[in-house]
Amino acid sequence: MPVALHRCLPLLSLALLAGCGGDAETQAPQAPAAPVVVAPAGVDWSRCRFPGLALPVPGKVIVVDGGQSVPGAEPGRESIRRVDIVVPGQVALLLTAPDATVWLLRPSPETELVGVFASGEASQRITGQRLGAHQLARSRSMGDDCGRYWLSVDAGATLEEASTKVFGRPHAAVYRLRGGLAVIGSATEPPVE
Repeated sequence: MPVALHRCLPLLSLALLAGCGGDAETQAPQAPAAPVVVAPAGVDWSRCRFPGLALPVPGKVIVVDGGQSVPGAEPGRESIRRVDIVVPGQVALLLTAPDATVWLLRPSPETELVGVFASGEASQRITGQRLGAHQLARSRSMGDDCGRYWLSVDAGATLEEASTKVFGRPHAAVYRLRGGLAVIGSATEPPVE
């Protein structure tokens, strides 16, 4: 190190300290740091709501559990899950499955679907006739917070909470698919709950 620079180092250090310090009386007091607010973990229910649908929905809220993969389903491909609705009057459906699903809905002529919400870990699609104006399909794989398999132990919310937040009322029954089919309202296919 050159001798001239070596002699200036103490002076340079003092100059830096003088610029950073000062009297305690002349320094403005610093405000305490604002606490960091962390949003609570959970579901962003705003993504789970139907635009233009007044809550609570009229009629019955029914959950259909897609359960495990449909027998013979190829991994990574959509499974077709058929739901026949034989309930007179207004019905809202919460459909939930862990894998990619096409929900084929077949409402009876006496059934009016007021809302259909399909939710799963993988992509969900809703198809059929006379489905009504209010349909939502959500999946966690697409980064959607309210897309999940609601009967999973790690769903992050209860099925009761999901039906209440989405439809404004708790569900009346839970049906499970058997062989890729659920018949809602049939005496031969009683609900699980």
